[in-house]
Amino acid sequence: MPRVGGLSHIVLHVEDVDKMVAFYRDVLGLTVHQGHRDPRGLVFLTSNPETDDHEIAFARGREGSAKIIAHIAFRVPSPADVKAFYDQFVRMGVPIDHTVSHSYVTEGNTVSCYFLDPEGNRLEVFAVVRERNESDLGNHPLDLDQDLDAIIAQASGLSAAAR
Repeated sequence: MPRVGGLSHIVLHVEDVDKMVAFYRDVLGLTVHQGHRDPRGLVFLTSNPETDDHEIAFARGREGSAKIIAHIAFRVPSPADVKAFYDQFVRMGVPIDHTVSHSYVTEGNTVSCYFLDPEGNRLEVFAVVRERNESDLGNHPLDLDQDLDAIIAQASGLSAAAR
């Protein structure tokens, strides 16, 4: 059975992004770590950009009936573990919200599976793929019904032959 490796990050819905960034930066000492990502979407902060892409992020406003937490993310050791969780969720009837690859600033791209707990809270399991197409940074949908090599190729933006 796959297991999570630990809590990675939390994304909060906020009304005043600038005020929240100032508090977490100036009071708690976190670093804004946007890289190539558009700050009009999410704003990412971390205590150590060398080891964590982000530990907290702020989303502007609220989506639908969302509460304050947009999602809670758990890091797993490998893309194979994300695939194992996805397959387990499907077998157990756990609702899949979406699957995607995010482009982190320095770590690489993710293989991410977002799913819902019994009360409708959005959770994520993800692993990082270090190799990636540096000319195509951004979020890309993933098809986790594919085999592992195809999933990694989708996440990296590189063909399986180029890896």
